[in-house]
Amino acid sequence: LADKINALGMDFGIWVEPEMVSVKSELYRAHPDWALEIPGKAHSEGRNQRILDLSNPQVREFIIEKMSEVFSSANIKYVKWDMNRPFSDYYSRYLANSKVGFAEQSELGHRYIMGLYEIMAELTARFPHILFEGCASGGNRFDLGILCYFPQIWASDDTDALARGFIQTGYSYGYPMSCVSAHVSARPNHQTLRNTPLETRFGVAAFGIFGYEMNFADLPSDAMNAIKVQIELYKKWRSVLQWGNFYRGRAFGSMPVSGVSENAAAGIPGAGNILEWTVVSPEKDKAVGLIFQNQVLPNWQFHSYFPKGLDPAAMYILYGRKRKFDLRNFGDLVNTVAPVHIKSESQIHHILSKFVKMDGETEDCISSGAALMNGGLHMKQAFGGTGYNEETRYFQDYACRMYFMERQ
Repeated sequence: LADKINALGMDFGIWVEPEMVSVKSELYRAHPDWALEIPGKAHSEGRNQRILDLSNPQVREFIIEKMSEVFSSANIKYVKWDMNRPFSDYYSRYLANSKVGFAEQSELGHRYIMGLYEIMAELTARFPHILFEGCASGGNRFDLGILCYFPQIWASDDTDALARGFIQTGYSYGYPMSCVSAHVSARPNHQTLRNTPLETRFGVAAFGIFGYEMNFADLPSDAMNAIKVQIELYKKWRSVLQWGNFYRGRAFGSMPVSGVSENAAAGIPGAGNILEWTVVSPEKDKAVGLIFQNQVLPNWQFHSYFPKGLDPAAMYILYGRKRKFDLRNFGDLVNTVAPVHIKSESQIHHILSKFVKMDGETEDCISSGAALMNGGLHMKQAFGGTGYNEETRYFQDYACRMYFMERQ
């Protein structure tokens, strides 16, 4: 399989979960004392697994050798190392029976993690060409120590773009985006069942270690074409997005039913309904921005994007992407311009969408860093129910825009 993947011009990766063991396995039958379990108590199974006792040096040596066999078996360039169950049944028979003077069970958690570090130190030394990504039921092992061995960590199994807006903003307070893995996944999202636009999923994921997790065979041609453009765009701006300085702007907050933000008292229009990120190159000559709307608010067509981190004295050209939208997203307003003899609304939308796309607005301006940061980019008016043309911003629920800035 690895050879076939390599023949396609791609690197081969593998997913492993070596810290757990099934009771129905040769390993458990041979070494039941290697699993964490409380004597005389029913075990809380998770994923039909128990946790191996990494405080035990024999267990650590076993994992190192078995994983070395796997990693040497093919041209493996990437390993996702996962720990997919809660840490429970807190008891080590190794510690209880040890003769080296540390029989306290209260030490188990610390010694387990130190054992994991020992395993990874050895494996990364043996396989320096492999990129290891850490994961623990999503982001449950996002600690500074493990970054010595896992330069990137899976942020969360919740890949919903709206949820990731909260999640990745939270991570940014303690970690650079260059270690936060973020993927575009299929819709509806597998955890929230929310439908978000492909461009929004791309926009949010682009601000981390970017990838896709979906079955490309299931995608229509227009989605595949859009993904090709997205990949090229990410490659062009990857150095800025991964290694630039990340700045938070407005952040999502809870939105009451009235549509008025709880943060409205701050005097910032749309506070709580808008998410803003900006990442700026160390030289401040390039920047990428994101503005992401949670939900459309009636009679709120005006928005501004406020970048951060630019050189106040420098002049920047700011521009967006030229995009087109599916007529079927526009509802029955299409009927006002459709031929009279076409009676069925669904038929109208289906037929016209094959030949006609809605032109999206573009933004293009030259301004100083100070003006952009303080006055903001005044985005073109969003659709408000009274007409649409290429100067109108199609900015629906969960919509986003990415902007690119280059110093002149």
